[in-house]
Amino acid sequence: MIKKLTNMLSPGKGKVDLVLDQDVLIPGALITGTFYLQGPKKRKKVSRLECDLMAFDPKHLNEKPVEIATTIYMSKEIDRDFFREIPFSYTIPEHLKDKSDQCRYRFRTKLIFEDQVQYIDHDELKAE
Repeated sequence: MIKKLTNMLSPGKGKVDLVLDQDVLIPGALITGTFYLQGPKKRKKVSRLECDLMAFDPKHLNEKPVEIATTIYMSKEIDRDFFREIPFSYTIPEHLKDKSDQCRYRFRTKLIFEDQVQYIDHDELKAE
């Protein structure tokens, strides 16, 4: 367990950053952006990239998934020389119309390696 925590906190583990073209929550609207992937210092096998739309309820201080935005399976060894841009697009669900004033929403992006070491990125969406 300590080794896993050390691995997650140490530098050079590879990372992912989702950069959104717009960050306003409009139910039914298409949100686009780009995932920027950077490989770790030491060669590792990347398993997948996951991005989920999450809802945070500030009243009850809990977070729950709304739905999976995308999952990209990779099964590729990458290292510090690896850099990739992957396009992202997602249509905000219409049913969020009724909940947008009660919750905050964000995309949670995870880069998952074969040994389950993860890099996590969060991108807030602003209510309209």
